[in-house]
Amino acid sequence: MSDTDAPSTSNAASPHTPVKKNPCGKFVGSRQKQMILNLYKRKIDEQPSITVKEVMKLLSRDTGIGQNTIQRTIAEYKNAKPIKSPNKKKIRLTFKEKVDDFERNAIRKKVHDFWFSRQVPTLDKILISVNSDPTLNTYKRTNLYYLLRELNFTYCKRGRNSALIERDDIVLWRTKYIQDIRKYRQEGRSIYYLDETWANIGDCMEKIWVDKTVKSHRDAFLSGFSTGAPNPTGKGKRLIIVHIGSEEGFVNGGLLTESWPEQKGEVYEKPLNKVGLMNIVNRIKPQFNKYVIDEYVKSKNMVVLRLPPYHCELNAIELAWSSVKRYIKMNNSTFKLPDVKKLVIEGINECGPEKWKNFVSHVIDEEKRFWDIDFVVEEVMDNLGDCVMTITGDTSYSDSDD
Repeated sequence: MSDTDAPSTSNAASPHTPVKKNPCGKFVGSRQKQMILNLYKRKIDEQPSITVKEVMKLLSRDTGIGQNTIQRTIAEYKNAKPIKSPNKKKIRLTFKEKVDDFERNAIRKKVHDFWFSRQVPTLDKILISVNSDPTLNTYKRTNLYYLLRELNFTYCKRGRNSALIERDDIVLWRTKYIQDIRKYRQEGRSIYYLDETWANIGDCMEKIWVDKTVKSHRDAFLSGFSTGAPNPTGKGKRLIIVHIGSEEGFVNGGLLTESWPEQKGEVYEKPLNKVGLMNIVNRIKPQFNKYVIDEYVKSKNMVVLRLPPYHCELNAIELAWSSVKRYIKMNNSTFKLPDVKKLVIEGINECGPEKWKNFVSHVIDEEKRFWDIDFVVEEVMDNLGDCVMTITGDTSYSDSDD
């Protein structure tokens, strides 16, 4: 055989590589959707008699995109909907938003515990103390630093020692509050505690007893057993609760349960995401800068005392709310808003004068603890030497703790 008769490998056709499939769950953008529609129109023009099912299969094979996505894209096109990419932005809570008031107060107490022990609370010491507590979340050093800043602690250096202390304005606010409330108690005036909280319709106990022998509804039916408590599908709607109470218990007629925008007369389309809801709140909030309570008490010889930020342990109603929420979690089985409202009322009725006296007594002990801690901080810091500087900017984090 001559050289000219030999097959040419350079002209041989290379095998086709398979179409790369779009990963399951990956967003299909507007360009991909436009490509699907272009191929769909071409198939229909070339084969007018082709069935829709066959078109879906062909387009899925040629593009690597799932048939369900192709079907939805074509349906949107037929319904004259605009072609657009899906919303890829997900609303994620920051670590600060995930920390509730009770956890913030627990962290504040950790700092104060160092002062009571006559130790200087540095960031590293607080980090070890917080992360070793199983009842608290675990924090990174940077996150804990910014959280302490939000709790109005400042990073102060004295001599060769560094410490976290509360801002002077917060200490002054707290001192004035404790002085005033002690004076009103000595005068025999009634002290009422007011605050709001919320309850999610999906609130329930995190751990319950479960019969592991029941594997299905059929097993439960044949054995005459139940299938256990139903699980909520999520937190669900949130019910805002406002009430007022004293040593005598909750005040009759003081309960208010509302959805905030509806309470302000705002009508909006439901459901609404968090971004949309906050837009409504920011728009109508300036209309309600005055507090109804302030206007009312002026004519009733009453005084409103406001707590410093993140000092809810000085408000007895917080302990009452904890009791009410526990009652809701223990008895919530339907996860429906009307039933949760009933549980709120029942939980409030469970908090009688006896419990409230204990709540107020605990708050008085907390007031004494805060009063004492301010003197302890001054004593320890004075023993460390003269103040060199107080750092309040972000650069303080880079300084090491001696």
